[in-house]
Amino acid sequence: MRHVTLLAGLLILMTGVADAQAPGGNPGAPSAGDPAGWGSSTGNGAAPIQEQMKRLGDYLDKAKAFDRKTLKDIPAKEVTMNRVKETLAVLKLSCSPTNAELVGNSSETVGGKIFQTNLYEVACDNSTGYFLSTRDRYKKDTGKLNAPTAESSHATTCLSAEAIRADDEIKGIKSDFYCQLPENGGGDIKAMVGKVLSSIGITCNVNNFQWFGVRESTKSEMTEAACDNGTGYLLVTALPGSTVASNAITCVDASKKGLDCKLTKVAKLPTLQTFKEYLAGTSVQCKVDNYDQIKVLGKESTKQRYIVEFKCSQQPNGLVAFIPHEGNTNKFETVDCAGIKKYGIACKLTTKN
Repeated sequence: MRHVTLLAGLLILMTGVADAQAPGGNPGAPSAGDPAGWGSSTGNGAAPIQEQMKRLGDYLDKAKAFDRKTLKDIPAKEVTMNRVKETLAVLKLSCSPTNAELVGNSSETVGGKIFQTNLYEVACDNSTGYFLSTRDRYKKDTGKLNAPTAESSHATTCLSAEAIRADDEIKGIKSDFYCQLPENGGGDIKAMVGKVLSSIGITCNVNNFQWFGVRESTKSEMTEAACDNGTGYLLVTALPGSTVASNAITCVDASKKGLDCKLTKVAKLPTLQTFKEYLAGTSVQCKVDNYDQIKVLGKESTKQRYIVEFKCSQQPNGLVAFIPHEGNTNKFETVDCAGIKKYGIACKLTTKN
């Protein structure tokens, strides 16, 4: 089950992720509200996720042994679609199939009983795509399979499968396990990601993407999409049992939630801790012990430096710093509270001047 380790490494547990704070906020404060479910997860711990990874690892190792090019005994389209619909129903997966194809099958005998494993690629009307796997008993007397159950079925998105294939190719392992239906991009997963974004009203010419992680609280997974215009999104798609519709958040907004895109560079908003650390790295004598000694007074319109007041015993007349942040090449400067009045700004922490 070599895929279990890979998936566990790719998995991002969102437990304890707090919103990044805007200047002047409390770095330790929780999110004020998160109706879209983008804040910290409220999942029941790692066990359900690890079990999911184990099952997915077993499933992938089995599925990769299939070869759709040598497939025999392909059922009629109607039979395939009916079986797929039954499987989607027991998995409680939000997908109305527009196309489906059997891409692999195998059989084994256990205790005198014949079990057949089928692998399907499915395209949904919301532009998402999945692989479905079913392992059910084949009855000789009727020539039919038992109905699929949630325990005997599994699903993974085309995006998860692509992450596995990319890892295999790095190791020199060739794999046919990727979505190839025309509705799923015809083998071009970037095209599929673009279609999903388009279906939710986002225009993005996808030039790169990367599987980002699983969110246990909503039974969904996230994929980062980088657009050719420099913007980026975290795309959410449903896993079995999820009621979440496909949606996306910009990498800029994601960074405010503590979710850092890997393919899209986003300048992080500074926090009070940022300003504290910046001052400590200068030659200015001013020891700040807590956040009550820091106050953001504003931001310059031209030089875009943050105007931050610090209160400390070493600066009895007050200290106001002009702090550049992340790529701002303007220089760091300081004045006292009397000096800042020339800018039409008054100190808040030091009032003696």
